[in-house]
Amino acid sequence: MGFTFWTEPNSAHAFRLSIVSVVVTAVAGIGGCIEYGISGSSLMLCYGLENLVDFLSSVVVCWRFFSPGGTTVAHDTDLRKREKRASIAISIILSLLGIGVIVAAIEDFTEGEEKMENLEKVALTAIVSVVVFGFMTAIKFHYAKLLQSASLQKDAICSLIGTILSGSLFVNSLIILNRSSTWWLDPLVAFGCGTAALVIGMKSIYIAYVIQGVPVCDPRWWLTSQGDGSDEFTGRKLTPEEKGEASAAASPESEMAARKKNGESNGEANGNQERSDEDELESRIV
Repeated sequence: MGFTFWTEPNSAHAFRLSIVSVVVTAVAGIGGCIEYGISGSSLMLCYGLENLVDFLSSVVVCWRFFSPGGTTVAHDTDLRKREKRASIAISIILSLLGIGVIVAAIEDFTEGEEKMENLEKVALTAIVSVVVFGFMTAIKFHYAKLLQSASLQKDAICSLIGTILSGSLFVNSLIILNRSSTWWLDPLVAFGCGTAALVIGMKSIYIAYVIQGVPVCDPRWWLTSQGDGSDEFTGRKLTPEEKGEASAAASPESEMAARKKNGESNGEANGNQERSDEDELESRIV
């Protein structure tokens, strides 16, 4: 009963997770950029920028599952209408992340082996990031599956890339400390992560804009869209209940009409019964 946040998560749980992700990625992003300013490490700059992009992704998910006061079925139905926009927004963020990481990786390749100071601090930051971001990645993928949220799944991919880049930063720090010639492993891993992010993001945008005809470039769609009537995670059509289309029988007006009709029917039945009793009494008297 006390582990419903894991076995039966809802929008409120996803909202709290996104709040934690917003705080963690903001701290890591700002810290990475500050460390770059101190040490001049392009690896730390890449680490900081990746986390700032991941921060934007977490903000989108926070908006998608916005439930500060808890959630209800009706509230979940309204939030589901944001899924399409949130999913495409994170696809755009993934594409930007991919481009940024690829550019940083190419720059690292051209500059060659990097000389850094305070490598112990960099390595410690990297290993802590692997644990924290790896933990958040696992929870996000788990929540995405149970809540069937494509936007949360893509946010989990952003966190996964951050975890891999942090691990790469840790390995590269050890390489520099040991004066090994395999410094190129870090930019190679970064290039692979960037390419994967770019492909995943652009593929989703292509499907939405070209195949599905979603007006991604229209600001009005971003402000007023209520979804396209399909589940972004599975592709199936949503049921009327999932879309918030209450059936006529369930509406208050129809319920009052039904009660009124039942009352009239009961009254008519009682009247018929009374007339039948009177006819029977007269027949007995005769």
